[in-house]
Amino acid sequence: MAKRGELKPMDAFEEGIRNSAVAYNVVMFQPGVSSRVYQSFAKLQEAIEYSKVVLKEPNRIRSAMIYAIDESEHHALVGTVKRSDCEFKPVVPDRYK
Repeated sequence: MAKRGELKPMDAFEEGIRNSAVAYNVVMFQPGVSSRVYQSFAKLQEAIEYSKVVLKEPNRIRSAMIYAIDESEHHALVGTVKRSDCEFKPVVPDRYK
């Protein structure tokens, strides 16, 4: 039985990917167009900074999603950056209450 405060199974799996990431992919969302990987980075901070630069340029991109990639090429969302405020918002894993 799950204990209060424990990560839920899928969140625990994704947290493992985030903790053992070897790369970070920046995926841009643009309305009416398929989302695609724009760039890959070895460090999370570089991916965040790149996202902010691209979102400040004149284009139709609405937000950036940053995914952690582990050695087995599993991916998990690390956080997002919206055009409106250019703030990085990290994923908050869900826990049992």
